[in-house]
This record gives sequence, structure tokens and C-alpha cells, in this order.
Amino acid sequence: MDKNVRLNEIAERLKEINEAIDTTESKEELDAYNKEIDELIGERNKIMEDIQSRQAMRNKVASGAIGKVDPETPTAENEAEERAKKFVASGRTSVMTDQLRSVLVSSGKLATPTAVNGINDIVGAKHSSILDFVKIVNCEGMGKNRVAYIDEDAAEADAQTEGSEATTKEPKFGYVDITPESIAVTSQIAKPGKKQSPLQYEMKVQEQALISLRKAAVSRIVSKLKASELNRTLDAELASGKGKLTETTLTDLILDYGGDESIVGEAMLFINKTDLKEIGKIRGSENKKPVFEVIPDGSNPNIGIIKDGGLSVRYCICSALTACTGTAQSDRAIPTMFYGNPQCLELDLFSNYEINVSSDFAFTKLMDTILGDVELGADVVVKNGFVALTIPATA
Repeated sequence: MDKNVRLNEIAERLKEINEAIDTTESKEELDAYNKEIDELIGERNKIMEDIQSRQAMRNKVASGAIGKVDPETPTAENEAEERAKKFVASGRTSVMTDQLRSVLVSSGKLATPTAVNGINDIVGAKHSSILDFVKIVNCEGMGKNRVAYIDEDAAEADAQTEGSEATTKEPKFGYVDITPESIAVTSQIAKPGKKQSPLQYEMKVQEQALISLRKAAVSRIVSKLKASELNRTLDAELASGKGKLTETTLTDLILDYGGDESIVGEAMLFINKTDLKEIGKIRGSENKKPVFEVIPDGSNPNIGIIKDGGLSVRYCICSALTACTGTAQSDRAIPTMFYGNPQCLELDLFSNYEINVSSDFAFTKLMDTILGDVELGADVVVKNGFVALTIPATA
């Protein structure tokens, strides 16, 4: 099959998956989509490696190092190579909004940094995976995104007397305005990376830039999650004026979600690692055995499952959240962990992601500094979308 055709097919399928992820509520479907994304990205990378190999062969032919070969060149190869060469020469490029959205919803696989000339990566996750679960919307060209939500359902209908008009029972609505915030993020890459091919260098720069962007986006998401007035709250238990987790805390938090008529599935617990460790230490009051079993995900150590007999809840570690354990009361309520459907939180992308590279800032370290900037905004967009375990304010 022609490589151009296959690359276009992969791009179209990735676009279809991104649209499907917005509406799926099944963890199994989400896992299947993520697996297919990984396979498509792997296939695309192999095609690009073949393109680079062919380009290297043509360069040797052009220099007279070897005999002539078939000069036919796929258009996609030329365009990718030319774009990469321009990036190396100018130090400027951009990630289109749709492409950026694709990266942000692919479990971070495209944004995983690669070691360059002996620079080894840090063990562990680089940022919270909350970014992989929230709803990401392309709002390019918009000055503000107004998202409506139901503030109060219609009241119970009254009995009707024959010949009289039905009583009006109307729902109440509200809205959330998500406005763009200009985000500038930096990261660095070893200068010897430039000795790679232009395509490889461009890919490594984008990887590092997008890692930095994801960290900044996570920070904004968690900040809005903590500040939203649409969340329900559940008071944490206290011991000597400090937050305390007990063997019933998690059950109370989960069963409080969804109101009086339902227990909503497809939700996730966002939690500080200190509290996660504390949950693993909780012992039963009678047999003194662990109440909860914490099972990290083998492919992503930032997420996992907490089990308590028949209760099973997915968790995601967020270091930007305040730990309930040991946090003292203050004159204001302090939200700690959150439980809810991540799709109730929206991240809007208002512009392309511009990337600039400079050799001057870390000249003596032989590092290229990457500066990226983008406009984005976030907020909770569903009333009671999350339940927050909160340390109550002092009386």
C-alpha cells in the first residue's frame, strides 16, 4: 500500500477515535481505544522511520556516494523532511490544535520523553494522568466558551383537576464561562540531539515541549477542580483538629456521589499519594487486617484500583491536591480528594501550541531551551460532577 495513503488512513482513524472518546462512558471501550491508538502510532512511527531511511539513501545518491536508485519520492516524505529542516534552521514550529488535542487524549504516549545520548529518564510518572481522562475540546478562534448545565431539575408534577391548567414545573439552568489563559512553558533537551536527523530532532523537541505543556495543563485543571462551586462536599473526620481517613471514608465518599437516587459508575478518585498510602495502612477494628487493597496499574503507575471486598474504585494520583491526612483545619474549608466522572471537567484549547528553541539560555550546559506557549482554559461543567472530601473550616 502507498505510504501516503496509509498515513492519511491513520490520521483519519486517530481523528475518529478522538471524537469517539468524547462520548464513551465505558472503561473497556476507553482501554480499547487507547490500545488502538498505541498500535496506530507504532505503525505510523515505522512508516516515518522507513521514510527517513529512504531519504538517507537519496542523500547518498545525490552526493555520489552510491549509484542511482529510483528517484520517485512520496509527497508526505518530502513535506515532513522539509518541515523538519525548516524547524532546525528557524527553531520555530507549531502543533495544530487538533493534533494537540489528539496528543493530550492519548494517555501521554506521544509525550513520553526519550533518552538522548546517555541522558536517562526519571523513574515514575511525570505528571498526573488526570489529563488523560477529562474532556478536551477544540475552541480555536473563540474568545470564550460558555457551557450550559442543569442547575435544578423540574419539580414533581402536581395532580391535575379536570378542566384546570397543568402546573408549570420548569428546570433551572446555569452556565460556566471558560476563558483562555496564556500559558508559557519551558523544558530543555541535550544539544547533541541536533546531530540526529531533522525528523528525529523535531520529534524529540516536540516530546519535551508537550511534556511541559501537559504539566501546566494538569496544574490548571486541578486548580479549577478545587475552586469549582459546582462540586458537592463531604466533611472529613477530624482528630485533634486534623484530617483523618477511616475505614468508612472511601465508602461514604463513593456512595455520596450521584445524589439520593443513584450510585453512578464510570467515576474516578483523584487523590494525593499521602492519602493513598494512608488508605493502604488502614486496619479493620476487629481482625486488624488491611481493609483496602491498593493495586497500581502495571502500564501506568500513576493510576490503579482500590479494592474493599465488593467495592472497587479507580484512582489517579494528583500531587497538586492537598492530603487529607494530617492537614490542620483553618478559617476556610480545604478540599482534599475528589470523586467523580472525569468527563464532568472540561479542558478547552483556544490556540495552536507554538514551539521555539534557543541555544543561548543554557549555553554552558550544552542544552537547547524549548519555549512553548498556548491559550487554554478549564473548569467543572456539570453540577455535582464531583464530590470533594473537605476539611471543614474552624467554627
